[in-house]
Amino acid sequence: MNLTFDFAFEGFRLIRQRPKLIALWGAITLFGHGVISLILVQMAGPAITRFGQLMTDASTTGAFDPAAIEAQLQIIMPAMVMSVPVYILMSSVLACAICRASLGETDDRLGFLSFGLPELRMIALRSVMALGLIGILLAGGLLGQIVAVSGNAQAAQGMTTLGFLVAGGIAVWLGIRLSLNGPQTFDTGRFNLFGSFNLTRERFWSLFTGYATAGALALVVQFLCDKVIEAIQVLSLGLKVTGDIVPPDMSNMSTFLVPHSIILLFLTFGIVTPLMAAITLGAPVAAYRVLREKGEALKTEQKVS
Repeated sequence: MNLTFDFAFEGFRLIRQRPKLIALWGAITLFGHGVISLILVQMAGPAITRFGQLMTDASTTGAFDPAAIEAQLQIIMPAMVMSVPVYILMSSVLACAICRASLGETDDRLGFLSFGLPELRMIALRSVMALGLIGILLAGGLLGQIVAVSGNAQAAQGMTTLGFLVAGGIAVWLGIRLSLNGPQTFDTGRFNLFGSFNLTRERFWSLFTGYATAGALALVVQFLCDKVIEAIQVLSLGLKVTGDIVPPDMSNMSTFLVPHSIILLFLTFGIVTPLMAAITLGAPVAAYRVLREKGEALKTEQKVS
């Protein structure tokens, strides 16, 4: 059973058929990412600002300060950990809404948004997937730590890089092989972490190409939207034209909640983010739908014969 390439464009189809989904899904992403942003600013605003400065210095002057970067990351990480449950909750509700829209449900009064057992199963599934990803990346980083015991810092750095590359490759492979477990769990009404393996067998490259295309399209959409947002910032606030969006100052709440930041957050999280979510999350749902329908057709043919 060949997998057609059309699944990569599922997000565009959903939005074209029901443009109101952007507003309804945007309310969810705006609230979720708004809460995440406030958590990050409140808990680690100065560290995030300093980290950005260190990375800018490293890219422009080549002055890389690992100790200073690590110190800022130690402050940032607890805030990120606090943000993860909010993100999983938001993305799970949105993923279920996209499943309803793509798998044929018709009651779109609230943009297919709901909260019940499907969302709870999706939260559990995404939490397990996130823990698995963290475990894979930590295992990759352990290679460098093991070598560091020998006292060879250069070899330890090389093994750490190699470990992360290997872990990244494993994560990509597993991510694609397990990419249909969300739609499958939603459709069957049962928590199913590994059932996706059967559906994705011998279809890795078809799925990889489709997901890469969907990701590339999402980046193009984001780039075009960023230019529109920059124009809105310039026209509404009289800011200088720089060719880039004016980023928010996350040092503290008073510098974060200013007009240009609020405009940026509202347009980005309220419009751009749900559109990108439809593109990236819609692709695996459409792929699952196609494979499910082909599987059902094949079983029917086998019964007839």
